[in-house]
Amino acid sequence: ETSQSNTHVLLVTDYFTKWVEAAPLQKKDPFSVAKALATVFYRFGASKNIYTSQSWDFCEEVSRHLCERWNISQLLTPTDPADPPSPGDCSAEVLKASICSVVNEKPSEWDTHLDPLLFEFRTSVNSTTKYSPFFLMFNRYVCLSSEVDFVKDSKEQRAGSGNANSLPPFTAMVQEQQN
Repeated sequence: ETSQSNTHVLLVTDYFTKWVEAAPLQKKDPFSVAKALATVFYRFGASKNIYTSQSWDFCEEVSRHLCERWNISQLLTPTDPADPPSPGDCSAEVLKASICSVVNEKPSEWDTHLDPLLFEFRTSVNSTTKYSPFFLMFNRYVCLSSEVDFVKDSKEQRAGSGNANSLPPFTAMVQEQQN
């Protein structure tokens, strides 16, 4: 249990892009899961189908909460254990193992380390799609904080020199897009 009383994590993966959202939960009950799913839906929109490793009863209860509390009509469907995951795609297992590793290393604060872990996962090339989930979601490569600092420093340098031609091509392109 973390200092925020979280004991579980809900993972939501987009089947096409492999984009993953993770929500730490204090309880693994239908209401908590519905609340976390509602947050994801309000951010990205609801999906056509949701497959889960939970039972039909649990799925129906979550669906009922989504409809009653947030007016989201969404049906959750348990996956068939006989259905294998996508061939060659071991990303879900890698992510689960990474989360377990963080939980073991930092049991009282694993929930605060989910975002950096997800960032690494979202910006890594997926073996099935051959693209990073970030690229498939936003149709651009991720801009790392070091690149943002570089752009900022270049802007300040350009403002001092007054010479736009002295900018590296990447920075010049970003500058054009911002103007």
